[in-house]
Amino acid sequence: MRTVALGLPVAVVDVDEALNGEWLAHSRGVDVVRVQDPPPERWAELAEIGFLPKPQVLTWRAATAACEEDFLAGLARKDKQNIRIARRRAKADGLTTTIRGVDETLLAMFLPLYEAQVARMVHGWSVATEHRDRILAERDSYFAVCVWDGDALVGASINQRSRQRDEVRARFSAVVPDQRQASLTRVIYLEIVRVAREEGYTMVSLGSDPNLYGHLVKPGLFSFKSRLGFVPVPSHLVDAGSGSDQADRITAFTAITDPSFLLSYAPGADGRPERGPRLALDMYTTAREIDRRPYTVDYLVDFHVHRLEGERR
Repeated sequence: MRTVALGLPVAVVDVDEALNGEWLAHSRGVDVVRVQDPPPERWAELAEIGFLPKPQVLTWRAATAACEEDFLAGLARKDKQNIRIARRRAKADGLTTTIRGVDETLLAMFLPLYEAQVARMVHGWSVATEHRDRILAERDSYFAVCVWDGDALVGASINQRSRQRDEVRARFSAVVPDQRQASLTRVIYLEIVRVAREEGYTMVSLGSDPNLYGHLVKPGLFSFKSRLGFVPVPSHLVDAGSGSDQADRITAFTAITDPSFLLSYAPGADGRPERGPRLALDMYTTAREIDRRPYTVDYLVDFHVHRLEGERR
């Protein structure tokens, strides 16, 4: 079955079609051939022929730590320097930061900023706008980190508290283009960590990403979140019942970037892919050489490069 989801052409096949080669008849004109929710006992067979078992959704998390110094201790020197530079720029620009509740007034200022940011994306999706009424219905669990240039909102993050998960989660964020270039997002995210820590939460999350970097979310976002000290984990390990499992094989670059990558389940002790937190990065590209440095992080079990034929976008 061929589908197009938010501009991404996908062919969905069953396990037998993947294993007996019938998937090839469905692969023309799609970027991804997918087996949805394959049974774990077939994962090893699928992985052998290039259908990589993976979590559908990744949730980015970090411990708030006892203090900011401890939180930053695990970052590379350059990443800590980038945070200091971003804060100095914000101060030099005369920006001010406030923490406030979420209500109709705030959303009336935030959503145009958010929608303008989404409009600049190739495959943008205004999730916050769709969830406006739900956010307001649950407003007591939300707070916002807002950055102002005088009376103008130039950046903000809408965040949700959860005592059940012992977590503060950044749900939606947006920054005006010039301040995005000035790394204001770093300042905002570190402020979320501070608030979470002071309110007694153990964990902070930068939200969830669909596990295909090169479509809705770009490869650079993976590097950005990693450099801030956050780690992606399968969403079902955070919210039981969320997300699903998929076995994907990337076949083309019509709607996704070259390179694109996904995080697949790493093998367990028996050598078979295991539905757990251990993940490997599988990158797809037409390039002969790829710079692995932006994606090389300690928490990944392995790094594989799959080279496809075709023209680069």
